[in-house]
Amino acid sequence: MKTVAFAVVGVRNFAQSHIRTIKKLEEEGIGRLQAVVVRDQEGRQDGSAQLLQELGEQGVVLFDSYEQLLQEGQGLVDLITLPVAVHTHYDLAKQGMEAGYSLVLEKPPVPTVQQVDDLICLEQQTGQFCSVGFQMIHSPSLRKLKEEVCAGRLGELKEITCRGYWPRDRAYYSRNGWAGRAVVDGMLVLDGPIHNALAHYLNNMIFMSGPALDTSADLRWIRAELYRSRPFITSDDTSCLEAETTAGTRLYFYVTHSPRSQFDPVMEVVGTKGTATWNYEGECEIETQDGTERFDNGGVDPWFEVMRVSAKVRRGELARPYSTLANSRSFVVAINGAYDSARYIRPIPQEFVESTLSGPKECAVVKDIDELLDQACAHRKLLSDLGVPWAVSTPRIDLQDYKEFSPFSQPRTFVELGG
Repeated sequence: MKTVAFAVVGVRNFAQSHIRTIKKLEEEGIGRLQAVVVRDQEGRQDGSAQLLQELGEQGVVLFDSYEQLLQEGQGLVDLITLPVAVHTHYDLAKQGMEAGYSLVLEKPPVPTVQQVDDLICLEQQTGQFCSVGFQMIHSPSLRKLKEEVCAGRLGELKEITCRGYWPRDRAYYSRNGWAGRAVVDGMLVLDGPIHNALAHYLNNMIFMSGPALDTSADLRWIRAELYRSRPFITSDDTSCLEAETTAGTRLYFYVTHSPRSQFDPVMEVVGTKGTATWNYEGECEIETQDGTERFDNGGVDPWFEVMRVSAKVRRGELARPYSTLANSRSFVVAINGAYDSARYIRPIPQEFVESTLSGPKECAVVKDIDELLDQACAHRKLLSDLGVPWAVSTPRIDLQDYKEFSPFSQPRTFVELGG
């Protein structure tokens, strides 16, 4: 069966992870790195010059632009991966499918629900597929847990919680022109923990509460609070939200990039017949009246599975990707609804924030935020419900029949959102 030829757009930052992962596919004989797109190949000063030389020596085709790849890649490239800036996802995915290519689009898929709906229609019109890089959906332990949920082992799902506290330093926000931004060049980015670094875990909850193995839940409403502790960013870095699916499952999500200590994400699934916990390492524990079962990923790398599954779909061995535009739609709706609920990304007064270290490693720490989010999660509350002095209560947003996110037409402005 044919080896799938991949092209990667870019050679910096996360593009290098795509390149390494695809090179591993060559060991299985189901995929190979055929091409990369890189502008300004001569005289590069960003540390990628050696990588470009190595790729050229390996026979990898180097294209100067995405447009050149689309024009000259026909018959040469089977799948294009897009580890690119969030605000470019929609245009590049649209152009790629219109040119006749299937795609691996990095998460988050696109900033607005109308964009994801356009791309879903385009998939149908072109016959191409667009796999979304929510790698945790490819985790064997998460998929096994979803199978158990669908089989009714936990009974009716009542609620799912997740919390994760990942510190991020100044260098993180300096790595590109859109990090920590709500808007770039008039285009939405919404780069914060709920929409980027910890987006997988919000998506996991929505996916876990879906009615079938590869479907996600539809949402009834959402309420969210978005805050920023850093004056030099324009998006959120500390956020919490609650939502309800149309089946009645409550979802609670608590994240920050300004904690005292790192706490890797943990998801708790509560049903009428039992509970389950699943963590960042892919370790899962199910507790029911019949006893306790534990399992993990068995050494499988979910990041590798994103490419592997996509290659298998292209080869006709699987009907569809695990993570699709369709089952990512509710995630996009949740993000859009969260912004509609919060209305503003509210600055945390600096008397509640301290800095640790200095220079590129400088981190912001919100006073007591680890304990506050722990408490909010334990009581299924948002920060304003706890009476936190800098927190502001927000309204629920109805998400049924939610089809458009248009923040620029709202009475608020993105200057107030930080753009």
